[in-house]
Amino acid sequence: MIDERRDVALAIKSCLDSLLNDASRCDLDDLARFLGLAALAAEEAAVANDAKSAQLKALMSGGAGHC
Repeated sequence: MIDERRDVALAIKSCLDSLLNDASRCDLDDLARFLGLAALAAEEAAVANDAKSAQLKALMSGGAGHC
C-alpha cells in the first residue's frame, strides 16, 4: 500500500510540474506559485511514503515521468 501511495504522489507531482511550467510560460505568476507549492507537497508525500527516500530524492532531481 505504501508503494502505491508513493507512486500516486509521484504521478501527481509530475502533472503539477508540467502545469507549473505551462503557467510560468504564460506569465500566470500567482497560479505558478500555487502549483509550485502543490508540487512540493506532493514530493513531500512521496518521500514520506518511501522507505528508500534517499533513492527517491535522487530520482526527483531528474525529470521523472511526464503528465
